[in-house]
Amino acid sequence: MSNHFKTLLRTPIPYKDESLAGYILRLAEINYYQSPNWILNLAGLKTNKGIYLYDNLLENTPSQLSKLIRLDDKQLYLMASLAYEVVNQLNYLHYKIYKYAIKLCPHCLNEFNYFRKIWDWDIVQACALHQCKLIHQCPNCQKKIKWARPGISQCKCGFDFRCCTSEKADVYQVNLSLYIHQLDNNFKKSIDYVQN
Repeated sequence: MSNHFKTLLRTPIPYKDESLAGYILRLAEINYYQSPNWILNLAGLKTNKGIYLYDNLLENTPSQLSKLIRLDDKQLYLMASLAYEVVNQLNYLHYKIYKYAIKLCPHCLNEFNYFRKIWDWDIVQACALHQCKLIHQCPNCQKKIKWARPGISQCKCGFDFRCCTSEKADVYQVNLSLYIHQLDNNFKKSIDYVQN
């Protein structure tokens, strides 16, 4: 079967603030793949080089990833649009997944089990909603949280991140998180305005 006709069996609608990397991880989990790397492989993407969202902007052809997961490239771009991760060149947009710089809020995962885009930002170290520090490593195996894992809330060692306790964040960390969240919301609004 050619890549052109491949699609995943289950492709739920992404959450408004879900990251592209987190969505791919969630797709892997609900489609019973052992790792999100399987999704990238099905889309013909190399995991060590990031995700190319457009094959060719000039031809306006959909990317292999967009065809596989049934989302248009504009939506993929908005899910991945972090200023320091998206490289705009002549023919493509590039999104890099940081496999070893993953962090999360266990309280957010308890409420809704998906990966927030704001967690992708290096400078964001706190959850503004729960005013706690984000978790960087598994409390069970003591290893850094990796992107390529069995599920959104599950470490490779089997530990459920929703069971973590977290430290209280200071006011500066919380305010920075709020500021970055607002920047991202403003970016989405500006993109919608320009394209409408």
